[in-house]
Amino acid sequence: MPPIQGPPAETELVRLLIQGVTDYAIYALDPSGSVSSWNAGAQRAKGYAREEILGSHFSRFYTPEDRAAGLPGQALQRARELGRCEVAGAWRVRKDGSRFWAHVLLTPIHDRAGRLLGYAKITRDMTQQKADAERLAEVTRKLDLALQNMSQGLCMFDAHGTLVLANRRMEAIFGAAAGGLAPGAGFLDVCRAMTGARASEAAAPGAPAGRMSRQSTAAAQSTPSAHAVPPEARAEPYAQALAERHLDILRRQPRWRSVEALPDGRAIALSHSTLADGAWVTTCEDITEQRRIEATIHHMARHDGLTGLPNRSFFIDHLDEELPRARKQGSRVAVLGIDLDRFREINDLYGHAAGDTVLRAVSGRIAAQLDAGEFIARVGGDEFMAVKRFAQQPELSEFIARLVTCLSEPVRLDGFELTAGASIGVAVFPGDGIRAEQLAANAGLAMRRAKGSLSESICFYESRMDEAERERRTLAGELWMAITADQFVLDYQVQTAIASGAAIGCEALLRWRHPARGLITPDSFIPLAETCGAILPIGEWVLRSACRAAAHWDAPRKISVNLSPVQIIHGNLVRLVTGILEETGLEAGRLELEITESTIIGDKARALDILRRIQALGVTIAIDDFGTGYSSLDILRSFPFDKIKLDRTFIAEIAADRQARAIIRAILALGRSLAIPVLAEGVETDDQLRLLRAEGCDQAQGVLLGRPLPFEDFRRAHAARAGQR
Repeated sequence: MPPIQGPPAETELVRLLIQGVTDYAIYALDPSGSVSSWNAGAQRAKGYAREEILGSHFSRFYTPEDRAAGLPGQALQRARELGRCEVAGAWRVRKDGSRFWAHVLLTPIHDRAGRLLGYAKITRDMTQQKADAERLAEVTRKLDLALQNMSQGLCMFDAHGTLVLANRRMEAIFGAAAGGLAPGAGFLDVCRAMTGARASEAAAPGAPAGRMSRQSTAAAQSTPSAHAVPPEARAEPYAQALAERHLDILRRQPRWRSVEALPDGRAIALSHSTLADGAWVTTCEDITEQRRIEATIHHMARHDGLTGLPNRSFFIDHLDEELPRARKQGSRVAVLGIDLDRFREINDLYGHAAGDTVLRAVSGRIAAQLDAGEFIARVGGDEFMAVKRFAQQPELSEFIARLVTCLSEPVRLDGFELTAGASIGVAVFPGDGIRAEQLAANAGLAMRRAKGSLSESICFYESRMDEAERERRTLAGELWMAITADQFVLDYQVQTAIASGAAIGCEALLRWRHPARGLITPDSFIPLAETCGAILPIGEWVLRSACRAAAHWDAPRKISVNLSPVQIIHGNLVRLVTGILEETGLEAGRLELEITESTIIGDKARALDILRRIQALGVTIAIDDFGTGYSSLDILRSFPFDKIKLDRTFIAEIAADRQARAIIRAILALGRSLAIPVLAEGVETDDQLRLLRAEGCDQAQGVLLGRPLPFEDFRRAHAARAGQR
């Protein structure tokens, strides 16, 4: 090493310090570049002992590629010319051939006369720092990639409300104005970008930002003064009101989510999350299409797909609202049950398409002539329920006369005139009942009396109309006897994957072989069984029989069993399912329980808890008759269903009704977004199956794919089918 000039004691101290450093390789080179001194740090970093490296040329620390490029000589030359040569990062080679990333400083050393004595070289191993920096850069790159490709717009603000960053999605949602947002902008600037020119075209000065109704927007547009104000002047008050309201919320709530209705008709979900240092993150999502789908499905859940009239659930809701109003006002409410007289005949003679035409025509006529306080709903195949609020009897008589006119007018179809006619039963609040269900039932009794009469087409409820009720009680007694007499049987209908055509399972369908009445389908006795309590032992028998049969199938397909709401509310269903699975040996994953939306409505919290406990066993849960119940979207949000069963009423109309196809498409899109497979019920034609396949429906069930069969017939048929495949 070139001599260190200075007092002997100081010189010795410096030498000892250099030799004692272990984190840095500190060594000297003679003027030719050969190693002339070597400290402990150099030995630690490069692996050479002092004795074996002294006199060796320092180029041996370079990679073969760098040596071939002449980098060692260039480093010495640069150090001489510039007074130092620093390399922030380069690969160097250890004794064992391994490489490390090094920071190198090469400094020439001269004596007092300026003569070159050699070079001092300091090398630091930066391999770990390089790896850390690369990892950090990769994490940063991935985070930035995720930020720029997330589905929501995102803005981050510091504690003073200054924009720190905004992702590209903001521009996609709000246009070029949001794309111009840069760090340093304020929250008000973001609100201005959100409203943009569209807000300026719709909002009047001083209009409150946020949840604007259609009526308020229209009113603002129709105000002459609003159109006289320049667009930019109308946009600013809207943006300021929006910013002030949300900044006030942020001061009070660390987390907040709201949906803002922009004047251009879009719905934007805004979420704020406050950080520990007072900064916050705001996300924006355009949920306009989601809201449109929700509105479509909500309308579908409360309206009949064929006629567009309100359905039974809407009718009950409406009647529940009318009765308290009538009580308060001292008025009366008539409930009318309506049944088309010749509808079955029209279907048999002219086909179901003709029947559908009659239903649509009659429904349209009635809906067109409704006045205030009047309501009509389709509650069944050819059954309707109407509501009339009135004070004097002539008002009700005039309403009934209008109904009769609408129902009696002929419907023209392909050169034919089809006339259905109708039987009408009337029950009046409060004399014939004070509850919605009671009034509807009594109107139904009167309607059935009218239908069975040769002389009357309109009947008012009378208390002696109880013959049907007596018959109902008789049937209830026979139901209990049927359980012990082993009169119930199960048929099995295949469920098929649409894409492959493969059978994936089947549904167990209950039948009652009555010794005198013959074969009775479930829709004729299940409601009665639920009312009288017989559904609990019947349901247990169905579940046990279906699981026992499925356990003996050759192929491990799923078995679907329908659950009654009564089974959910009463009894220990979880224990029952667990016990039957253990008893029959059926794997839990092969059992699927089907429930309707009404199953959950009564006691939602309890029903959902029971379903979650059953699902935890491995049993899958399907929602049946989707779209015909009370609140489909709320139910889907409340519970992670494993399957959606699309009601057969929509499938029947898919080929001819564009609206039905649109509704089905919306439900399928909802299923895909929630990763829930959708099964279409009631597939009866090749056209229906083809359209479902084109729309991307997952599964199907119906007579086209296989009729319900007794167990042995079903097993043989599908064993043969499996052999053919």
